[in-house]
Amino acid sequence: MYSIRATYIPREDMRFDRNYYVKYHMPLARKQLTGRVRYLQMHAEFDMRVLMGGKDLRSPCVFVLHVETKEDVEAFREFRRSPDVVPLREDIERYTNCIPEWTVAEVLNPR
Repeated sequence: MYSIRATYIPREDMRFDRNYYVKYHMPLARKQLTGRVRYLQMHAEFDMRVLMGGKDLRSPCVFVLHVETKEDVEAFREFRRSPDVVPLREDIERYTNCIPEWTVAEVLNPR
């Protein structure tokens, strides 16, 4: 399994509308991904901070998409290069002025 993440990088004059993100942007992401990228789970994590004694905000939001295979990761890369991603990119300015940083990681589940 793989975890694809968009970590929104905080800035001094940061603005992030969590309600808009959950109510409008995430449903738009589901709609745009349907039939284009197979995924297992999609969710958002908010107000990421250092666990032990840290109060500094590391990210106002992290979007997480779990996919099963390397082929699914590649399908997501292709989606990000396609015109199908345009509605999502154009929507960003409606909820934030932060820039998302995209990463991917393999997720292991030892038993």
